[in-house]
Amino acid sequence: WSVPEMRLTSKTLTLPWPKDLKASDLRSWVKDQLSIHGDPLRWAITAVNDSAQDCGAVLQIEAVLIE
Repeated sequence: WSVPEMRLTSKTLTLPWPKDLKASDLRSWVKDQLSIHGDPLRWAITAVNDSAQDCGAVLQIEAVLIE
């Protein structure tokens, strides 16, 4: 009997905040975006900046993922 090896990784992602996405729906959207890279263990929005292309805000997400 063996336990599958799990690895923790740290990532910083920059994601454009879709204009049609309400703040109340942001948590599930961020978790969906993080799941592309692994299983999110912990994450935080560490910055919200205006986009240079005038397409809304850009989020900086720092996360610990299980791969």
